[in-house]
Amino acid sequence: MVKGIVGGQNLPADVTQLIDQLERHCLAPDGSLVSKSTFYDLQLARDEMSRERLRYLEAMAIYSEATAMVEEYQQAVAVANLGGIRDVQGLYPQLGLKNSPQVYEALEHRFVVAEAAQKLRLPLISKDGEIHEEEIEKWSTLSRSSLDSTSTNFTINSSSNSTNYMNISSTSAGGSANNACSSSSTDAAELGVGGVPNKFLGITPAYLWQTQLQQAALSTDMAEYQISLFREIEGRLKAKCDKLANAFVIDDIDTSTGHQNSSARLPERVKLIIEEIEREETALREDLYSADRKFAEYYNDELQKTWLCKRCETMNAKLRNYLVEATEEASLAYNKAVTRLREYQGVDPHFDTIARQYHDIVKKLENMQWTIRQVEMDLNRLPDHPST
Repeated sequence: MVKGIVGGQNLPADVTQLIDQLERHCLAPDGSLVSKSTFYDLQLARDEMSRERLRYLEAMAIYSEATAMVEEYQQAVAVANLGGIRDVQGLYPQLGLKNSPQVYEALEHRFVVAEAAQKLRLPLISKDGEIHEEEIEKWSTLSRSSLDSTSTNFTINSSSNSTNYMNISSTSAGGSANNACSSSSTDAAELGVGGVPNKFLGITPAYLWQTQLQQAALSTDMAEYQISLFREIEGRLKAKCDKLANAFVIDDIDTSTGHQNSSARLPERVKLIIEEIEREETALREDLYSADRKFAEYYNDELQKTWLCKRCETMNAKLRNYLVEATEEASLAYNKAVTRLREYQGVDPHFDTIARQYHDIVKKLENMQWTIRQVEMDLNRLPDHPST
């Protein structure tokens, strides 16, 4: 690089020799005109940045999968509550869930605790956006003094992990956030992240982790909880990696033709992926329609059941009133007949015999009247004779 710069100039031999020695012993080999120490420091910083970026991307992938697991679990619970489905675990295979509800609830609880702990660790930044060391030191001293003055039985460390929100949440999703409150440091170490941890009512991130994780004790072993989460997250990531690899795979037959065939087949692969997504959307839409129909049927059945219950109650009340009224009328008629019978029996002790005789006489009289009417009809049909 230096040779290229000075090549077009007529410099003395000693100057050229000096420049060659500087380039050989002091300057960076890439021709950037920086010292070797600075070059190696920059290279080390780039490597560290690459490793940090890799760790961040890994943590981000784990966090995204854990968040998706919690969201899918909440979706399954919501669908079950909306459709009146009792077997919630029957929806898990459709959404890709493989663990028990306690695991997802514990994972969601850890997310909430991680978010709260991260909000307690917001850096102290002034209004102009600059970080002032004197303000940080002042607030750190006040925070330590206010925390030490509280009468608690816990020895609270005023520190937590110095990772960002994504890293905290992802490590809690993977199960490695169990030791978040054990990896403590001093306030001086926390100044490197741009501030001190806030303490609302004496609560620190370490104290929050300690109390919340003690309260939310799992029914299963922590190792089993972590292993189940690891397996499910690993399976989800592996499925996505396989899907991504299948999307960009190139057959050995098409390698001879170069990138033309791969670029020509790209629209076909995109079309297949779009069709698969459309089929999934159609299936999800059908599931939604089915759940809506089930809910409508359940709602209509509830309305019909309520209407039938009201109608049965009304008919029962009407029948009860009718039976009461009919019983009263029959009782009155019976009492009236008994009263008359007793009156008749009081008039004459032989009332029954007289009544039977009267009935027989009435029958005989009716028979005689019928006979007379028949005779008259026969006489009326005979012809009239003058001699008669």
